[in-house]
Amino acid sequence: MRLPNTPPRIDVSSSRDFGRLLVYIADVAKAIRLNSPYRGDYASRDPREVGLDVMWLADSLHCLDRLGLALLSDDAGEIVAACDSLLSYYRMFNEGVQGSGSGAKGDPKASFERHGHLCRPTEAMAVFADIRGKAAALVMTGGAEK
Repeated sequence: MRLPNTPPRIDVSSSRDFGRLLVYIADVAKAIRLNSPYRGDYASRDPREVGLDVMWLADSLHCLDRLGLALLSDDAGEIVAACDSLLSYYRMFNEGVQGSGSGAKGDPKASFERHGHLCRPTEAMAVFADIRGKAAALVMTGGAEK
């Protein structure tokens, strides 16, 4: 049962979604680590490419705070908005940056393609879509799950 004037809550038992997201985060961290002296050929690699890869890989993680804050709010509408924002943002990791006027440095798609054996943005996008679906169902029904 929900208290009056409180937003619907998402089911916190979505451990499978959160587990999938943690695996994705760890995979991106591995890819970032491969752009450091951990990698044997680090010194011979193109520093610009290494820098751009680290930038885009890290960028795919730092924006996850929006979803985390939405989940902490227990507001299903905020969770839907956060997932929509992440789904839109993550498209550039799959499609690249369109047009020379984008102001972006490098190509996020190329960075993820170089590390595709470790991490795939589509995996994170599938998690966002699944979490969004659960939260949207709560918004539609106005109900709360316990």
